[in-house]
Amino acid sequence: MSRKKIQSVELMRATEKLLLEQGYGGFNFSTLSKILNVGRTTLYEYYATKDDLIVAYMNQLMKDYKSDLKVIIYEKDAENQLVQLIELMIKYSHIHNIIKIIPLLQSESKAVKKLEKDFVKDHLYIIEAITTIINNGKKETVIRKEIPTDVLVSLLFNTINKPTSIKMDNASWAKWVWEILYLGVSSHD
Repeated sequence: MSRKKIQSVELMRATEKLLLEQGYGGFNFSTLSKILNVGRTTLYEYYATKDDLIVAYMNQLMKDYKSDLKVIIYEKDAENQLVQLIELMIKYSHIHNIIKIIPLLQSESKAVKKLEKDFVKDHLYIIEAITTIINNGKKETVIRKEIPTDVLVSLLFNTINKPTSIKMDNASWAKWVWEILYLGVSSHD
């Protein structure tokens, strides 16, 4: 049987899907190989353990998130910045579930230890970037100055997770979150 090459993007998507559906305990190369339609040993050509693959996935996820966030930071219009930030946070809302996997990683490898340290640094970077965006919104009078920035950061982090009972696409959810935050809930008639 000839071995099928796996594209990195395809492997990372399948890894994410399986982690989100089955969690760390249900994640294994046997199930992943079925999703990818490859032999299980093919996966071992890329990663020695499931933890190595999960670490690579988590590193790529954070790299992508920070890259997308940097684009928003350089947006000139404060209102657009805030809307794009909400859209980005909703797009990557699954990170909260992925982060919960870190303590479950079995390997004591350098890669796992580095991931743990990097995730702390990345989280601080993200909070700093969001704080910068919010402060820019205050400076440009898109956000009221008297609202504490840390309250808004916390509110954003806790608002982005769309309940599964709400059947709405992410763009619509982001639009409603922005409208409620920006206009409030009172009637403007």
